[in-house]
Amino acid sequence: MKKLSLVLALIFLVNFGCDDFLDVNLSEDSPTTSTPNFLLPAVISNTATSVFDHGDELAYVTQQLATFSGFDKYKDRWDYVTANRVKQWRRHYFDIGKNIFNTIEAAEREEATNYIGISKILFAFSTLRTTAMFGDMPFFEAITNNPSPKYDDQAVIYGEVLKLLEEGITLLENTNPATVWPLTAKEDNVYGGNLEHWIRFAYAVKARALLHYTPNINQNYADIIAAANTALNGWEDAAFDYSVGGGNPLQTNQFGESQARPEWDFAQNTYGTSAPTPFFLEEVLKYDSENHIIGDPRISYLMEPNSEGHFLSIMPSVGKVPTILNEDYPNLYGSYITRDNAPLYFFRAEELHFILAEAYFQSEDKPNAYQAFIEGITINMDRAGVPASERTDFLASEHIPQNANELLLRDIMMQKHVALWLEGEVWTDMRRYRWSNQIYLGLQQPPNLEFYWNDGEFLERFPYDTETEEIYNKPELDRLGAYQNPQWLKKPMIWAE
Repeated sequence: MKKLSLVLALIFLVNFGCDDFLDVNLSEDSPTTSTPNFLLPAVISNTATSVFDHGDELAYVTQQLATFSGFDKYKDRWDYVTANRVKQWRRHYFDIGKNIFNTIEAAEREEATNYIGISKILFAFSTLRTTAMFGDMPFFEAITNNPSPKYDDQAVIYGEVLKLLEEGITLLENTNPATVWPLTAKEDNVYGGNLEHWIRFAYAVKARALLHYTPNINQNYADIIAAANTALNGWEDAAFDYSVGGGNPLQTNQFGESQARPEWDFAQNTYGTSAPTPFFLEEVLKYDSENHIIGDPRISYLMEPNSEGHFLSIMPSVGKVPTILNEDYPNLYGSYITRDNAPLYFFRAEELHFILAEAYFQSEDKPNAYQAFIEGITINMDRAGVPASERTDFLASEHIPQNANELLLRDIMMQKHVALWLEGEVWTDMRRYRWSNQIYLGLQQPPNLEFYWNDGEFLERFPYDTETEEIYNKPELDRLGAYQNPQWLKKPMIWAE
């Protein structure tokens, strides 16, 4: 009888709609709107979760990590055609996008221009990450209560990202003191209300977005160099501060050892059952696995060796050797990223320096490229906790070119790969350079992928969310050729064709 009552109640809700049903309980004394200071914290917190989702998912695609089992449907076998949900889609449209639209609406009512500017910049940041994962996506008809919005072309999306950034910068640069609402660390966990830092962050996102179009579509690097240098002038890392969390799961870094899972749909990290790949350990970190000789000292600060002082790796999609115990593989927790109270970085200085290194190099300005290259390595080593003496020895070693004339593009991209440990932007770099093993030395396709992957193919994009798009927007998926189509996963982005 109780089950029957529940079914009838659900039918009632479906037929009449939640909004209509709940209208009867609305109180005229209850507020139906909020002010932006109560809304922005949710936007920033959900952005932090989105950054975790992005970096965590892609660490396995970029072969920084592999699972112990080798059988994970997604991380090991790339069987994304049947993926139930790719987190970034929901994060962008529901958790971030809807909250941003509400924040902007509330800020416009209050004429709080600083809240509007930050919201636009964060929406651009999220949109860029989303289109780089999926390609075409709804923009103009998104978050408008239309369950079947039109997908806009990826080139248009990039134009709108740059437009949002410029609008955000203009708002924050020209903010009238009379329209600046109180904004402290309580509302802004990243910059504590410092608008100059948000402006620099916007220029950093602009530099990243412009870089995506190189080297295949655009070979003019001047705007990239200008944006990156503007960002670095007074730069402070964009980072969500978890040190104030006090152990609360809602305020614990999801990269950390506690594997924080504050809500049912938050994915936990699986670093306790993962290990670095041979590509990342030997080629990127310069570790001699045969003789157990450390090349790049960062290896000891990104992960902990086993009791014998050795670092072991696992080939993606192969799994660990059964006779080797789990604890014999490196402990991945405790680094500058994988601590419970570590800051979660939205954007870091070393990425800006590597953007400059690549842009200068491609502009045939090797002296500036080399300087930016060394600065990127130095900043990242300091962040990882490498002592100055070890850093100096590494920079003078055979693993690093000793002058500008020796610098190669692969040096820049491989060093950026380790500097962006557990950050999804590495995937965009690898796709821009077509997964070249002349740039990413030693890179190989995992051997045990799902049957529809042919030799030499790599994951170029993710499928759209099946729980929304296949139900409400299938005509758009059909138009794109994206409906349950393995070939869609192999289709390069417009900037990688």
